[in-house]
Amino acid sequence: MRLTERYRLVERLDDGGTMEVWRAWDELLGRPVAVKLLAPAHAGLHRAFQEGVNRAAGLSHAVLETVYDSDQTRDASGRLVSFVVTEFVAGETLAGRLRRGPLTASEAAGVCGQVADALGAAHTGGVTHGDLRPGKVMLIADEVRVTDTGIGGIVRSARTNASRTADLAVTTGAAEAKAADVHALGTILAACLAPGTSEALSALAARCMGSDTPSAAEVAGLLARDDTPPNAVFVAAASADPPGGHRTRTLRPPAPPRRRGARLAALALVVAIPVTAAAAILASAPRTPAGAPPPAADAVPTQRTAPPRTPPAQAGTDTPGPGVTGTAVTEAIGRLRPIVSRGYASGEIRSDVAIDLNNVITNLENDLTADRGVDVGDRIALLHDKIDTRRQERGLSPDLAAELDRVLATVQA
Repeated sequence: MRLTERYRLVERLDDGGTMEVWRAWDELLGRPVAVKLLAPAHAGLHRAFQEGVNRAAGLSHAVLETVYDSDQTRDASGRLVSFVVTEFVAGETLAGRLRRGPLTASEAAGVCGQVADALGAAHTGGVTHGDLRPGKVMLIADEVRVTDTGIGGIVRSARTNASRTADLAVTTGAAEAKAADVHALGTILAACLAPGTSEALSALAARCMGSDTPSAAEVAGLLARDDTPPNAVFVAAASADPPGGHRTRTLRPPAPPRRRGARLAALALVVAIPVTAAAAILASAPRTPAGAPPPAADAVPTQRTAPPRTPPAQAGTDTPGPGVTGTAVTEAIGRLRPIVSRGYASGEIRSDVAIDLNNVITNLENDLTADRGVDVGDRIALLHDKIDTRRQERGLSPDLAAELDRVLATVQA
């Protein structure tokens, strides 16, 4: 099958229902390419999709996937299909790499630092990603590549609610969209780390997911290093030999210069400043995101009923119940964030739901840490309700919801 008498589709790599991804061959220029077609069922997104592609095509950064071409065609039924042609990135996703275990602090800083630098460049150009997650970060040879910048949010909106367009992604340069990207970056950084790996990086991840979100450029500066990330985290690029044995490699511009000398010790000093409540919480009750390998992406969660919610023993109380100290409550609440991070990395929770739950968790932690009058039982009940609502909306898997509920059940207010 050929598109516009130029791109021969060779192998379908992914069919997520919203966008088909193919390994293809550019017969005009003689090179491998990736072709991504928007499903005909989402015809209402053609304009937004094309606008996102056009914005992404104007970017130039070594870590951002290069856009070559875009056009429209018709399927066998005559329905209009929009598509984009990009460089072919052969390698492993960060999600796949994390299934084998967490990264070292150096590897996590190296990978996420490059992603942050690319996000900073995109945000400067008025472009947001909209669906940043480990599955959109590719590891190839000694390089990192971020895919679907500019169209991620549009595709995600069709995946979660086909009746409306991705307002967040279409609002080019919106502060909320940029903050959402940094939130997602913080979640990725947290998912890369094993417990106890790096207090400084864990604090930076929490700051990215907090209410006072830094810019992507600021995060990139904090993660900049004198040395390059060890190659152990990367995998060798898969063969992309075209027909006839010829092989080409796209020449990419060098990465923009980074601020050097900002090593982890300096990073620890910066994130230790109490500019966000999340960092202050980490200082008083350290919590390191879980680094356990997430389940395979194609695993189907088993339906099971969440444990019953523990009702508040006393209405209006601002202290935990008998035998439960305020510190114990804070530590129990702190165990929720690693579960959310792990679920996001494995695809069991949508990015917007992860951000929402992290904000609720952070606000409750802030109130407990500041010793404000808090009705713990009522707040836990509200968090239970939010988790249940998001589960019914299919914003997170039943297994993940049950795991969160089990942790909340240990808090007896």
